[in-house]
Amino acid sequence: MEFYEPVRPDKMALLFAYTCPHCQNEVVLVSPTQAQTVTCGACRATFPIYPVDERVVQYVHIMLADGKAAVDPSY
Repeated sequence: MEFYEPVRPDKMALLFAYTCPHCQNEVVLVSPTQAQTVTCGACRATFPIYPVDERVVQYVHIMLADGKAAVDPSY
């Protein structure tokens, strides 16, 4: 059995949860910065979403060094 050192993240993603207006299922999307229509995985209904502000997403990525600072506080 080989032993590997833990691997640090190279990048990060921001997840945003939207509640399906038809069945209340949670639909999770990765940083949806464009207005779009999504399909619920549970009931297959579609609904439009509000996009998130791309500047906010960029800010969080910069502040957390694309995920590296979340693992190493001295980063």
